[in-house]
Amino acid sequence: MSMLALTERAFGLALPALLTAILIGAGGPAHAQNESVELDTSAREIAIEPDFNGAQIVIFGSIDNSKQATSASGYYDIIIVIRGPAETIVTRQKQRFAGVWINGASRMFEKVPSFYGVLSNRPITDIVDEETLRRFDIEFNPQPLKETRTPPDKFEKALIRLKNRQGMYVKAPFAVVFLSKSLFRATLKMPAQVLEGTYTAQIYLFHSGKLLSWDKSLVEVKKAGIERYLYTLAMDHPWGYGLLSVAVAVASGFLGWTLFGRN
Repeated sequence: MSMLALTERAFGLALPALLTAILIGAGGPAHAQNESVELDTSAREIAIEPDFNGAQIVIFGSIDNSKQATSASGYYDIIIVIRGPAETIVTRQKQRFAGVWINGASRMFEKVPSFYGVLSNRPITDIVDEETLRRFDIEFNPQPLKETRTPPDKFEKALIRLKNRQGMYVKAPFAVVFLSKSLFRATLKMPAQVLEGTYTAQIYLFHSGKLLSWDKSLVEVKKAGIERYLYTLAMDHPWGYGLLSVAVAVASGFLGWTLFGRN
């Protein structure tokens, strides 16, 4: 056999292996890409003005490399958690003493989210088990750092009940809607009494109870206009704020006496 024939035969044997290596290196069918989720919000900043009565935020996102056939196939599950700035809350038990209701035993909760919203495409307990929800902190728990979860006592129940009544704890099990096999959206209503600060919107993508990907986005809630000026003055220069309050009160009284006073 001639040298040329040997060379052609060796090249023919090596060609399939070379093509396979190129496909693998290029991310071809030999390695399927994993899904990843991306999240964004309709507003990155919310201004609290004198006529502020709440805000509506549209949360939307997409799933890259989606394996879902259609928007209604139910292949994926999505949970979105919105957390507000932390605050300290004290819950007190009322006691009746000598015919009068007074404050009795109390309990302090530190670093409690001032706002907490859980949005999903179906009830979260149908998506994953309670242990997984706790591991990823996808629940309203006044003590999220406790290693063991005990049933909530009367103070925790009172705190959750108060947050529910104020609209500061929102659970919407069918708020997330798939628009296509990879696009989805959800709408969240934030009440007027939300605190100023940074709000975190975090998304979790599940399939058959397994976490595939997650992402997050930030929303800033800030006071604007005259409220922002008065708030900054009160926080940074309390003496100046006090003097301004006295001056406004004196001026208002003098103006009222001038307009409506009798000689």
